[in-house]
Amino acid sequence: MSIANNETKYLSKKTKARLLLILKQIAVVGASYVFISFVIADKPNTFLVALSLGNGLIFTVGNIAWNRQNKIKKEIQNFTETGNKIIESNNLSIYKKQGLREKIVSQVACGEKIDSLNLIFADLKKVELIGVNFNYLYLSGIELNGANLTNAQLIGVDLSEADLQNAQLVDAQLVGANLNSIRLTSANLNNANLTETNLSTAILNNACLIGAQLVDANLSDAKLLSTNLTDAKLMKAYCWNANLNHAQLVNADLTCAYMNNVKLNNANLTRAILKNAQLSEAKLKNSNLKSVNLKQAQLDNANLKNANLSEACLDKANLENTNFEGANLYNTDLRQANLTNTNFINTKVKNARFGWNIGISEDVKIYLKQQGAIYEDELLGNQYAK
Repeated sequence: MSIANNETKYLSKKTKARLLLILKQIAVVGASYVFISFVIADKPNTFLVALSLGNGLIFTVGNIAWNRQNKIKKEIQNFTETGNKIIESNNLSIYKKQGLREKIVSQVACGEKIDSLNLIFADLKKVELIGVNFNYLYLSGIELNGANLTNAQLIGVDLSEADLQNAQLVDAQLVGANLNSIRLTSANLNNANLTETNLSTAILNNACLIGAQLVDANLSDAKLLSTNLTDAKLMKAYCWNANLNHAQLVNADLTCAYMNNVKLNNANLTRAILKNAQLSEAKLKNSNLKSVNLKQAQLDNANLKNANLSEACLDKANLENTNFEGANLYNTDLRQANLTNTNFINTKVKNARFGWNIGISEDVKIYLKQQGAIYEDELLGNQYAK
């Protein structure tokens, strides 16, 4: 019922406008006829009527043009006002962002908490946030590219999918933080505490984590290409399918780490501790494992082609189906290791110590002896066996 009424009102308005225009035309034509008849009295009535109708037509066209021009002006005015409102809104948004940035910086400088602030729209790129307290905040997707978060408190924080590329996080506390899919390319995390953090699918290429604590951290499917993890603590860390090609892990502690199918090609693990580590199907081609501790490690089906394992400890390690082709095992301890189907083609085994191994054939024994390997079980009997 209301719709019909609206339509009737709309039609009546149009009809009124048309009737008004017709009345104006009649008035113009009539006035023109009277005026012309006084000025030109000797002309026939048809001529006078024609002139009057011509004036009416000119009036009609002019009226339509005038109305259209006014309509265009009104539309332009409305468009300009709308544009100004949008600009004002954007300026207000920028002002709010800048105001929030300054407020955060001010509160940090005063040592105040900022857990009451809404940081969703904050622009914190390259901002100084030294010692900031972000504990347990939800900061997923936040932009902190190049920010200085040295000594920051980020315990239990949610920074999933956040951008912290080139950020400074030296000595930062990130215990139990959710850093899933975070971008930390070229970030500085030296001595940061990342115990029990979730770094799955995170990007840490070229990042610096010297002395960082990553105990029980989840680094599965993470990218750590050329990352520096010298002296880092990764005990019981989950590194399944992680990419650590060309990474620096000198003196790193990876005791009992879960590293199945990890990529460590061309990595430097000199003196690293990988005791009891899970490295099944690991890729370690051309890696430097000099003096590494791999005692009781699981290296079955691993690829160590051309790797340097000189003076390493592989005592009681599982080396079933492991590829040592072209590897350097000089003075390496392989006693009690499982050597079932292990590949020793072109392997350098001078002074490498074997003995009490399972899965090794007599032919392979003879070959390794010819290459300079030492079989202690033949020299010492059973006094080493446990």
